[in-house]
Amino acid sequence: MNQVDIALLKSKLDKVSSDILNLTRSKLLVNLRFLDTAIGRLEIVSDELIFQLATNGKRIYFSSQWVLATYKEEEQRLNRAYLHTVLHCIFHHPFVSSNLKKEYWDLASDIAIENIINEMNFPYLNCSQMQYQDQVLVELKDQIKPFTAEKIYRHFVEKQYPPDYIEQIALFFYRDSHILWWPDDNEEEASEQPENIDLQELIKEWDEISKMLDVDLDTLSDEDSKVDDLTQNLKALNRDRYDYNEFLRKFSVRGEDLKINDDEFDYIYYTYGLEKYKNMPLIEPLEYKEIQKICDFVIAIDTSGSVQGELVQKFLDKTYSILMLEESFFKKINIRIIQCDDTVQEEVKITSKEELDRYLALMRIKGFGGTNFKPVFSRVEQLIKEKEFKNLKGLIYFTDGYGIYPERKPSFDSAFIYLGYDAQRPVAPVWAIKLVLEEEQLAQNTRK
Repeated sequence: MNQVDIALLKSKLDKVSSDILNLTRSKLLVNLRFLDTAIGRLEIVSDELIFQLATNGKRIYFSSQWVLATYKEEEQRLNRAYLHTVLHCIFHHPFVSSNLKKEYWDLASDIAIENIINEMNFPYLNCSQMQYQDQVLVELKDQIKPFTAEKIYRHFVEKQYPPDYIEQIALFFYRDSHILWWPDDNEEEASEQPENIDLQELIKEWDEISKMLDVDLDTLSDEDSKVDDLTQNLKALNRDRYDYNEFLRKFSVRGEDLKINDDEFDYIYYTYGLEKYKNMPLIEPLEYKEIQKICDFVIAIDTSGSVQGELVQKFLDKTYSILMLEESFFKKINIRIIQCDDTVQEEVKITSKEELDRYLALMRIKGFGGTNFKPVFSRVEQLIKEKEFKNLKGLIYFTDGYGIYPERKPSFDSAFIYLGYDAQRPVAPVWAIKLVLEEEQLAQNTRK
């Protein structure tokens, strides 16, 4: 067979397999109408460097030989693989950090997606491999809640499962290639994907798709309980999440600090004065510049038995590392750190970076009783009346969220910072800012 015949044959195979995948996509669109935007977002492209299916969040690449063989052997497996790949994008799995352990993240994300599809229990998605997943899922779901890729990954990291175990169970959940998720590890294989991808725009687009899907699922009837796991995973994905550095800036106040204000300095007049009058500039640089710095605020720590001391230390260390960034502080600061379970156990006034450093080095957790947030709010209101704060911007309360909240909105901004998503967590008051941090986030940028 000459090169022309080979090219013609490949073209025919690509056309047939592309038609099959379009048929697969149409079937999913008809049966899963709430996923129409996500399913329709990914363009289908043939690429024989891909073993089966793979996505970078922009396109689905496929192997024609694999598509034809799978469709002939078990059509449901192809349906499942296509949906599996789309769901990865919905949950942002391809947009991974290079700091993650690849084999753990690949398996954790596959397990989370396969569990969602299993719970759907639609006949056109059921395939022969499902029977091998049951035992693994039962064991993991008994230990991990909520059952998201992030939680599963953390479980693998903590347990340090050996490579042979990971490889063994990965065979039960493997549906698509993740080769395009890790371009730095696969430069040679991915070299024929000449795509100029704006990763941040792509993430933003899938974030919007995920949020719209979350809303759409809330409008489904009670009969659609087959998507409960999908809904819960979306709730976890779309929870209130912020960059903690940006969050602390919300609690900054305006003030003047001794610094040259380059924004308001006119070099034309300055230079003219030097030329005209030798060493006599016409305008001196402004010595004061209005900048954003943290001055007065409160850090409250829930020291009930449900909040671990190690996590409290990580949170304070994380906060410390952000505050120590350049221009975070005024020359003089006024921070109150309050430990409280159902009563205020300790209150410490911090007026300098040195005091904060010393406090963190010697801090001991006190309390371990029940949880009541009211005493802290009452104490802060009292401090305001006593003129202890000149301009209190707000209070941040590190807690698991299980406690008694104040009924009324305080006179200052307040935020409850939770560790990890918890669907059973009581609803905080509408006036409070809700922020969720993962333990991995607390471990980053901590004090050395």
